[in-house]
Amino acid sequence: MESIDWKSLEFRCTWEAKPGPPRDDEAEHWYQTANRLYKSGTEKQLVEHAQLLRRAAERGHIKAMNNLVLAYLNGDGVEQSDKQAVHWAEEMMKLESGRGYYHMGTFLEQGIGVKQDRKAALTYFRKAADLGNPQGQLVVGKTMLIAFYPPEVPEKEQGFKIATRILQCALDQKLAEAGYELGFHFATMTRIGYKNQTAEALQAFQAAAKLGNDDSLFWLYDAFNDGNKGVEKDPKRAATYYQLLEEVREDKTKRFPNLDQLCPLPLKPMTGDLK
Repeated sequence: MESIDWKSLEFRCTWEAKPGPPRDDEAEHWYQTANRLYKSGTEKQLVEHAQLLRRAAERGHIKAMNNLVLAYLNGDGVEQSDKQAVHWAEEMMKLESGRGYYHMGTFLEQGIGVKQDRKAALTYFRKAADLGNPQGQLVVGKTMLIAFYPPEVPEKEQGFKIATRILQCALDQKLAEAGYELGFHFATMTRIGYKNQTAEALQAFQAAAKLGNDDSLFWLYDAFNDGNKGVEKDPKRAATYYQLLEEVREDKTKRFPNLDQLCPLPLKPMTGDLK
């Protein structure tokens, strides 16, 4: 098989830049007003919302551009147009927006407004990841893990190291799905006997669970409820995870920043009761 270009795969964790103070107060006002109108949701207000977004976007307001991409994709206040969604993603890329590159990667992957090209999509996802976009980092990290799973692929350890670093960067930016993918990878490596990474799996699932990831909460509940997946059975801990899972199922916005106090890791006897 072809040799691996490790230099092109290397990754330095960068967080997506937070927009600084608005450089155009009027554009910011239009953007904020558009957001308020969107929450109201009537047809007339959605039209005005899209008009204000466009005015702000034409002034270079990056958040307005992003919302305009979504508006055209969904037809919110505008005639649905994949072509216009692509246009505003391109405008975002001109400003070196990681989210813009992520949008374009998605369009290429799915053939939305452009000719489908999955290979090109990966290039855009990687650019998004390098610019700090956590969604791009999630896609690239998952894709790289999958690429190194087959038995015939050499130097797995180095490939897994880069992929998990990318996913960790996304998790550090509070993208819960990245934590689940990390945990699933570590759990899989443990299950197939490649390397015992139970502790790493627990930490990743725990981090995602704090952010309200239901898949991670279920994994933790199942592991401690049955005493499998490399951990001892712990009914009290399992019950706590399950209660939190039920809360997330009722309210997708739930977060659990105190989870380390409720279910501390590394494993040790639990203290206190869930309030």
